[in-house]
Amino acid sequence: MIIFLYGPDSYRRREKLKEYIERYKAKYNALSLNNFYLDQEVDWGKLKDFSKSQSLFESSRLGVVSGIGNLEGADQKELINILKENLEYKDLTLIINEGKKPTKDFNFLLKNPVIFWEFENLIGAELQKFLQQEIGKRNLNVDKEGQNLLVQVYAGDVWGLLTELDKLSFLDERIITAAVLERHVNIALPVDIFSLINQIRNSGQIGVRLSLLEELFSRSQDPAMIFNIMAVSPYSDFSWKQRMADYDSAVKSGKLEYQEVILSLVLE
Repeated sequence: MIIFLYGPDSYRRREKLKEYIERYKAKYNALSLNNFYLDQEVDWGKLKDFSKSQSLFESSRLGVVSGIGNLEGADQKELINILKENLEYKDLTLIINEGKKPTKDFNFLLKNPVIFWEFENLIGAELQKFLQQEIGKRNLNVDKEGQNLLVQVYAGDVWGLLTELDKLSFLDERIITAAVLERHVNIALPVDIFSLINQIRNSGQIGVRLSLLEELFSRSQDPAMIFNIMAVSPYSDFSWKQRMADYDSAVKSGKLEYQEVILSLVLE
Protein backbone atom coordinates (compact mmCIF):
# COMPACT_ATOMS: atom_id res chain seq x y z
CA MET A 1 0.00 0.00 0.00
CA ILE A 2 1.26 3.47 -0.89
CA ILE A 3 0.24 6.76 0.74
CA PHE A 4 1.55 9.94 -0.89
CA LEU A 5 1.65 13.26 0.99
CA TYR A 6 2.93 16.23 -0.97
CA GLY A 7 2.91 20.02 -1.15
CA PRO A 8 4.73 23.04 0.30
CA ASP A 9 2.67 23.24 3.53
CA SER A 10 4.99 21.16 5.67
CA TYR A 11 2.97 21.72 8.85
CA ARG A 12 -0.23 20.12 7.59
CA ARG A 13 1.77 17.37 5.86
CA ARG A 14 3.45 16.60 9.16
CA GLU A 15 0.12 16.52 10.98
CA LYS A 16 -1.34 14.09 8.42
CA LEU A 17 1.79 11.93 8.67
CA LYS A 18 1.46 11.85 12.48
CA GLU A 19 -2.21 10.90 12.09
CA TYR A 20 -1.35 7.90 9.91
CA ILE A 21 1.47 6.75 12.17
CA GLU A 22 -0.73 6.92 15.27
CA ARG A 23 -3.48 5.05 13.43
CA TYR A 24 -1.10 2.24 12.50
CA LYS A 25 0.35 2.05 16.00
CA ALA A 26 -3.15 1.69 17.44
CA LYS A 27 -4.12 -0.98 14.92
CA TYR A 28 -0.98 -3.15 14.96
CA ASN A 29 0.69 -4.21 18.19
CA ALA A 30 3.79 -5.54 16.41
CA LEU A 31 4.33 -2.67 14.01
CA SER A 32 7.70 -2.25 12.32
CA LEU A 33 8.22 1.48 11.68
CA ASN A 34 11.19 2.87 9.76
CA ASN A 35 12.15 6.22 8.22
CA PHE A 36 14.12 6.47 4.98
CA TYR A 37 15.74 9.67 3.68
CA LEU A 38 16.77 8.95 0.11
CA ASP A 39 19.28 11.79 0.01
CA GLN A 40 21.39 9.35 2.03
CA GLU A 41 22.73 6.36 0.11
CA VAL A 42 22.66 4.11 3.15
CA ASP A 43 18.92 4.67 3.57
CA TRP A 44 18.29 3.73 -0.06
CA GLY A 45 19.88 0.37 0.63
CA LYS A 46 17.87 -0.03 3.83
CA LEU A 47 14.62 0.75 2.00
CA LYS A 48 15.32 -1.97 -0.57
CA ASP A 49 15.90 -4.51 2.18
CA PHE A 50 12.87 -3.29 4.15
CA SER A 51 10.54 -3.62 1.15
CA LYS A 52 11.54 -7.25 0.59
CA SER A 53 11.91 -8.52 4.16
CA GLN A 54 9.25 -10.36 6.12
CA SER A 55 9.08 -11.38 9.75
CA LEU A 56 6.95 -13.78 11.74
CA PHE A 57 7.04 -11.32 14.65
CA GLU A 58 5.74 -8.23 12.79
CA SER A 59 2.04 -7.90 12.00
CA SER A 60 2.64 -4.99 9.66
CA ARG A 61 5.47 -2.85 8.27
CA LEU A 62 5.28 0.91 7.86
CA GLY A 63 7.96 2.91 6.10
CA VAL A 64 8.11 6.72 5.83
CA VAL A 65 10.04 7.74 2.71
CA SER A 66 11.25 11.22 1.69
CA GLY A 67 13.57 12.50 -1.03
CA ILE A 68 12.42 10.29 -3.89
CA GLY A 69 13.63 12.95 -6.31
CA ASN A 70 17.22 12.41 -5.17
CA LEU A 71 17.47 9.08 -6.97
CA GLU A 72 18.48 9.02 -10.63
CA GLY A 73 19.00 6.53 -13.43
CA ALA A 74 18.92 2.89 -12.45
CA ASP A 75 18.19 3.68 -8.78
CA GLN A 76 15.14 5.72 -9.73
CA LYS A 77 13.82 2.93 -11.96
CA GLU A 78 14.34 0.40 -9.17
CA LEU A 79 12.47 2.62 -6.71
CA ILE A 80 9.56 2.97 -9.14
CA ASN A 81 9.43 -0.82 -9.50
CA ILE A 82 9.45 -1.27 -5.72
CA LEU A 83 6.58 1.20 -5.32
CA LYS A 84 4.50 -0.29 -8.13
CA GLU A 85 5.01 -3.82 -6.82
CA ASN A 86 3.64 -2.73 -3.45
CA LEU A 87 0.65 -0.71 -4.62
CA GLU A 88 -1.83 -3.23 -3.26
CA TYR A 89 0.36 -5.23 -0.90
CA LYS A 90 -1.34 -5.14 2.53
CA ASP A 91 1.51 -6.11 4.86
CA LEU A 92 3.74 -3.22 3.77
CA THR A 93 2.70 0.43 3.75
CA LEU A 94 4.99 3.13 2.43
CA ILE A 95 4.13 6.75 3.21
CA ILE A 96 5.95 9.09 0.81
CA ASN A 97 6.35 12.59 2.22
CA GLU A 98 7.45 15.23 -0.33
CA GLY A 99 7.40 19.02 -0.58
CA LYS A 100 6.72 19.08 -4.32
CA LYS A 101 4.43 17.49 -6.86
CA PRO A 102 5.83 14.32 -8.38
CA THR A 103 7.82 14.40 -11.60
CA LYS A 104 6.41 12.71 -14.69
CA ASP A 105 8.06 9.39 -13.82
CA PHE A 106 6.17 9.32 -10.50
CA ASN A 107 2.76 10.42 -11.82
CA PHE A 108 1.31 7.05 -10.86
CA LEU A 109 1.42 8.33 -7.27
CA LEU A 110 -1.53 10.57 -8.14
CA LYS A 111 -3.75 7.70 -9.27
CA ASN A 112 -5.64 4.87 -7.59
CA PRO A 113 -4.90 2.68 -5.70
CA VAL A 114 -2.43 5.18 -4.16
CA ILE A 115 -3.96 7.27 -1.37
CA PHE A 116 -2.71 10.78 -2.03
CA TRP A 117 -3.10 14.11 -0.22
CA GLU A 118 -2.04 17.52 -1.52
CA PHE A 119 -1.03 20.29 0.90
CA GLU A 120 -0.76 23.62 -0.86
CA ASN A 121 0.00 26.76 1.15
CA LEU A 122 -3.18 28.16 2.66
CA ILE A 123 -4.26 31.59 1.49
CA GLY A 124 -7.36 33.75 1.64
CA ALA A 125 -10.52 32.18 3.06
CA GLU A 126 -8.83 28.82 3.69
CA LEU A 127 -6.11 30.44 5.77
CA GLN A 128 -8.76 32.49 7.60
CA LYS A 129 -10.66 29.32 8.49
CA PHE A 130 -7.47 27.59 9.64
CA LEU A 131 -6.54 30.64 11.73
CA GLN A 132 -9.91 30.66 13.47
CA GLN A 133 -9.54 26.97 14.34
CA GLU A 134 -6.08 27.53 15.81
CA ILE A 135 -7.26 30.61 17.72
CA GLY A 136 -10.01 28.46 19.23
CA LYS A 137 -7.55 25.77 20.28
CA ARG A 138 -5.56 28.37 22.22
CA ASN A 139 -8.62 30.10 23.72
CA LEU A 140 -7.51 33.41 22.22
CA ASN A 141 -9.81 36.33 21.46
CA VAL A 142 -8.60 37.99 18.26
CA ASP A 143 -10.91 40.55 16.68
CA LYS A 144 -11.71 40.65 12.96
CA GLU A 145 -9.11 43.27 12.06
CA GLY A 146 -6.49 41.38 14.04
CA GLN A 147 -7.32 38.18 12.17
CA ASN A 148 -7.13 39.98 8.83
CA LEU A 149 -3.73 41.36 9.75
CA LEU A 150 -2.39 37.92 10.72
CA VAL A 151 -3.68 36.43 7.47
CA GLN A 152 -1.95 39.14 5.43
CA VAL A 153 1.35 38.92 7.30
CA TYR A 154 1.58 35.13 7.38
CA ALA A 155 -0.03 34.17 4.06
CA GLY A 156 1.66 30.94 2.94
CA ASP A 157 3.57 30.58 6.24
CA VAL A 158 1.57 28.33 8.57
CA TRP A 159 4.58 27.64 10.81
CA GLY A 160 5.13 31.37 11.31
CA LEU A 161 1.43 31.92 12.02
CA LEU A 162 1.27 29.18 14.65
CA THR A 163 4.47 30.38 16.29
CA GLU A 164 2.96 33.86 16.53
CA LEU A 165 -0.29 32.53 18.03
CA ASP A 166 1.71 30.63 20.64
CA LYS A 167 3.51 33.84 21.59
CA LEU A 168 0.25 35.80 21.71
CA SER A 169 -1.24 33.23 24.09
CA PHE A 170 1.17 34.50 26.77
CA LEU A 171 -0.08 38.08 26.56
CA ASP A 172 -2.35 39.57 29.21
CA GLU A 173 -4.51 41.33 26.61
CA ARG A 174 -8.19 40.37 26.91
CA ILE A 175 -8.86 41.07 23.23
CA ILE A 176 -6.05 40.96 20.67
CA THR A 177 -6.66 43.76 18.21
CA ALA A 178 -4.67 44.97 15.21
CA ALA A 179 -3.16 47.65 17.47
CA VAL A 180 -1.98 44.96 19.91
CA LEU A 181 -0.52 42.96 17.03
CA GLU A 182 1.40 45.97 15.78
CA ARG A 183 3.20 46.03 19.13
CA HIS A 184 3.99 42.33 19.19
CA VAL A 185 3.92 40.56 15.80
CA ASN A 186 6.98 42.41 14.50
CA ILE A 187 9.26 40.28 16.69
CA ALA A 188 8.66 37.38 14.27
CA LEU A 189 9.32 39.38 11.10
CA PRO A 190 12.72 39.92 9.40
CA VAL A 191 12.43 43.70 9.94
CA ASP A 192 10.32 45.83 12.27
CA ILE A 193 7.82 46.35 9.47
CA PHE A 194 5.09 47.85 11.67
CA SER A 195 7.47 50.40 13.12
CA LEU A 196 8.65 51.47 9.67
CA ILE A 197 5.09 51.75 8.34
CA ASN A 198 4.09 53.81 11.38
CA GLN A 199 7.06 56.11 10.80
CA ILE A 200 6.02 56.53 7.16
CA ARG A 201 2.48 57.31 8.26
CA ASN A 202 3.53 59.83 10.90
CA SER A 203 6.31 61.67 9.06
CA GLY A 204 5.48 65.02 7.52
CA GLN A 205 8.54 64.99 5.27
CA ILE A 206 8.33 63.32 1.86
CA GLY A 207 12.09 62.65 1.85
CA VAL A 208 11.90 60.77 5.14
CA ARG A 209 8.91 58.75 3.97
CA LEU A 210 10.65 57.79 0.73
CA SER A 211 13.79 56.79 2.62
CA LEU A 212 11.79 54.53 4.95
CA LEU A 213 9.94 53.00 2.00
CA GLU A 214 13.23 52.33 0.23
CA GLU A 215 14.43 50.50 3.36
CA LEU A 216 11.35 48.28 3.30
CA PHE A 217 11.79 47.44 -0.38
CA SER A 218 15.56 46.95 -0.08
CA ARG A 219 15.02 44.32 2.59
CA SER A 220 12.85 42.36 0.16
CA GLN A 221 9.58 43.07 1.95
CA ASP A 222 6.65 41.94 -0.19
CA PRO A 223 4.80 45.00 -1.58
CA ALA A 224 1.48 43.16 -1.25
CA MET A 225 2.13 42.56 2.45
CA ILE A 226 3.11 46.22 2.99
CA PHE A 227 -0.06 47.36 1.25
CA ASN A 228 -2.30 45.01 3.24
CA ILE A 229 -0.80 46.05 6.57
CA MET A 230 -1.39 49.68 5.65
CA ALA A 231 -4.94 48.85 4.56
CA VAL A 232 -5.99 47.25 7.86
CA SER A 233 -4.31 49.78 10.12
CA PRO A 234 -6.27 50.22 13.37
CA TYR A 235 -5.79 53.98 13.01
CA SER A 236 -7.63 54.23 9.68
CA ASP A 237 -11.22 55.42 9.18
CA PHE A 238 -13.91 54.07 6.85
CA SER A 239 -12.97 56.33 3.95
CA TRP A 240 -9.36 55.13 4.12
CA LYS A 241 -10.44 51.48 4.12
CA GLN A 242 -12.77 52.09 1.16
CA ARG A 243 -9.99 53.82 -0.72
CA MET A 244 -7.60 50.95 -0.07
CA ALA A 245 -10.25 48.47 -1.19
CA ASP A 246 -10.54 50.38 -4.47
CA TYR A 247 -6.77 50.30 -4.89
CA ASP A 248 -6.75 46.57 -4.17
CA SER A 249 -9.40 45.97 -6.85
CA ALA A 250 -7.34 48.00 -9.33
CA VAL A 251 -4.24 45.91 -8.58
CA LYS A 252 -6.05 42.61 -8.89
CA SER A 253 -7.59 43.67 -12.20
CA GLY A 254 -4.13 44.45 -13.56
CA LYS A 255 -4.54 48.23 -13.75
CA LEU A 256 -1.95 49.01 -11.06
CA GLU A 257 0.92 47.36 -9.18
CA TYR A 258 1.20 47.33 -5.38
CA GLN A 259 4.51 49.20 -5.56
CA GLU A 260 2.88 51.98 -7.60
CA VAL A 261 0.03 52.33 -5.09
CA ILE A 262 2.37 52.40 -2.08
CA LEU A 263 4.61 54.98 -3.71
CA SER A 264 1.57 57.15 -4.52
CA LEU A 265 0.41 56.96 -0.90
CA VAL A 266 3.86 57.87 0.40
CA LEU A 267 4.14 60.87 -1.92
CA GLU A 268 0.85 62.41 -0.75
